[in-house]
This record gives sequence, C-alpha cells and structure tokens, in this order.
Amino acid sequence: MHISTVTLLVKDLDRAIEFYTKKLGWEKTMDAPMGDGTRWVTVAPANAQASFYLAQRWPDRPDVKAGGSSGVILEVDDVYQTQKDFAKKQIEFTEAPRTEPWGGWAMFNGLEPLSDVGGCRLKPSGTHTRDLENGDGGNPQQDQERGKKHS
Repeated sequence: MHISTVTLLVKDLDRAIEFYTKKLGWEKTMDAPMGDGTRWVTVAPANAQASFYLAQRWPDRPDVKAGGSSGVILEVDDVYQTQKDFAKKQIEFTEAPRTEPWGGWAMFNGLEPLSDVGGCRLKPSGTHTRDLENGDGGNPQQDQERGKKHS
C-alpha cells in the first residue's frame, strides 16, 4: 500500500501546472476532463509514487477555498541548498531555511501570491523521530556536538 494522490487546492489551474512543471521540474502525469467543466490534473516528481491532484474546488465542500499553507512537506537532501536553487527560479520563501532540533526547515510560496497554490514546507530527507532520539537530527554540526558521526 502507498499514498497515490494528495489533493492540493489551487485558484488558477494553468498557473499551478506551469509552476510545478516549469519551476520545480515535475511531470504532468494526467490532464483529463471530468465532464462538469473541471479537469483531473496531477503532477509529480519524476518516478514518484504519489502525485498532487491540482483541484480548484472540493466538489462536496464548497466552503473550502484555495490559499494558505497546504500542510504538504517535501523532503529534500539539503534545505539550505534547495532554497538557493529555488531562489534562482524566483521561488519565494515565507520562512527562510533554519535549523530546528529535527533538522533543516523552510517554507516556500507555491506561486505569487501564496494563495494561488498554497505553500509547501521543506525538510531534510531521512529525518524521523527515531533519528532525533539517536542524535541524528539531519544537522551535521549539531550532531557532531552530540557526539554522533556522519559518514
């Protein structure tokens, strides 16, 4: 079993597709009409199991609107380097990269303004609660201070 699709509410579907495919380099994995004037559009990083369904509304929840934080967390190898790479693509951060007890952390805008697709957070790959308990928080400097060696 695995997670297949996560719904991400967007205001402008075509701008969201452009953001994920052009700026982040993801693939549009599906774009199909749904019969009621809406489209089923999914985007995902290459070779990913899970994808985002870019929805303009919840059919059964008209009160839910696009905008604000999406609650999505993307894992990257290096939060600080990813922020530098994203800055070259003019992706703005609402929270600059910083080090937390569990490792690096940052939040970026999906599109300008933030309400177009919501924001996503970044965290370093492979950091989990068990890593923190073992002194491996994804931050080599802090881990070295704790006596944990990185290979």
